[in-house]
Amino acid sequence: MAAANDDSHLPGILCLHGYGTNASILRYQLRSITAPLRGHFRFVFLDGPFEVVNPGPGVPASFAADARPFRRWHSDKTLSSIFGVSPETLRDERLQVRALLQDTLEREKTTPSSPGQEEPGSRPGVIGVMAFSQGAGLAAALCLDPELGKDIKFAVIICALYPAVSLSEDDENTEKNMIDIPSIHVQGTLDTWRGQGTKVLEEYFVRGKVKRIEFRMGHEVPGKPKDAGIVADETLAIWKGVQDGL
Repeated sequence: MAAANDDSHLPGILCLHGYGTNASILRYQLRSITAPLRGHFRFVFLDGPFEVVNPGPGVPASFAADARPFRRWHSDKTLSSIFGVSPETLRDERLQVRALLQDTLEREKTTPSSPGQEEPGSRPGVIGVMAFSQGAGLAAALCLDPELGKDIKFAVIICALYPAVSLSEDDENTEKNMIDIPSIHVQGTLDTWRGQGTKVLEEYFVRGKVKRIEFRMGHEVPGKPKDAGIVADETLAIWKGVQDGL
């Protein structure tokens, strides 16, 4: 019998942090959204593999000093010069992030072994993605990937940065397909990069399956109880809609 707090039987949502943060910071940022959803999903927080010196936008100064190391995902071509990343390193970073995602998605399909258990069993894998800022660009790339994104049924995109960062070794001739799954796009009316989030919505996601939510906030995860509650309710509603269509 599973322990009372065992959530291994629940479907997973992969949570991807922004630039200059990490999985622990995103867990804190999302706490008001994930709390009411705990009985419906398990949340899988993943650390970007590359470290940076300074914290990114939306990291509370009160605990930034204790939240190191700050991390990032791989860069797109437009930012590679800012990060000091050569084309060769950029390609290697893509492959490293892709391998990390692939390993995580495979692992989440398997129940961890317990004492006396000969083999681990199966469990619902990752069926959704919830991501902020640079992580939202990665989430879009994940959904576009025919191999890695095949089991992703919905996406919650928060203050996305443009463009989606490619997960292929060479994206020169990559066909730009549309993401044909239900998606929620959270945007801040005061977000300096709001236009980038709109470009992600318009260029990558099928318009008829998009739900846009706007709050009076900057480049941040919704933290006010009312705002976070709306995102949680919409996340649950979109998942129920997916289940009804199965």
